[in-house]
Amino acid sequence: MKKKEFLSAGEAARALGVSVKTIQRWDKAGLLPVIRTVTNQRRIPVDTVHQMLKAQGKSLRCAIYARVSSSKQEHEGNLTRQVERLQEVAKERGYQVVALIAEQASGLNEKREGMKRLLHLIDQQEIDVVLIEYPDRLVRFGFGYLEEAFRWKQVHLEVVEPPKVQTPTEELVADLLSIVTVFSGRLDGSRAKKIRSCVSQALKDCLKAEGAKEPDGTNRENNETLA
Repeated sequence: MKKKEFLSAGEAARALGVSVKTIQRWDKAGLLPVIRTVTNQRRIPVDTVHQMLKAQGKSLRCAIYARVSSSKQEHEGNLTRQVERLQEVAKERGYQVVALIAEQASGLNEKREGMKRLLHLIDQQEIDVVLIEYPDRLVRFGFGYLEEAFRWKQVHLEVVEPPKVQTPTEELVADLLSIVTVFSGRLDGSRAKKIRSCVSQALKDCLKAEGAKEPDGTNRENNETLA
């Protein structure tokens, strides 16, 4: 897992409890080490922010959210290992873990108890950071909207493993596979498996015809299809 090395001016401001203008003043006064991106955006080293927080006796309040889709994945220890990896990242980044939410549920399930608890924490402004391993652990669709909504509450959503850049065709195929996986789960095991296999093969054939890469619709640990 890659360790986050820099924060934007807004992220650093929220972490330190100051305004973005204060960050800009500190930069101009040479009080804060800042680098510039190719688009001239400020980036502040995470280690510097952590040091300043420690000097203030503060640390970012973090909620860890982990999820697996099936009971089989949970029984095989995938959920536990996911939690352990996130705890390690939170420790590396100097976060204070105030909530640990782990659940087994479909990513399209709108009644997830863990998600309800997370949204409550955000609404009550009891956390500063939500730490997840992959975007699809939180939601299968609409991740950008959720990220923006969190930002309205001054909560930063951090993804440990950002998704790979996909072509429009690859992204569409991955989404279709997700939808088929979720809704075929309502059928009995053998029928669901057959439907997923047929659709997956058809989509892969389409990708090959276009010269695109095959979609990554499998679990990172045990090659099970995610939902």
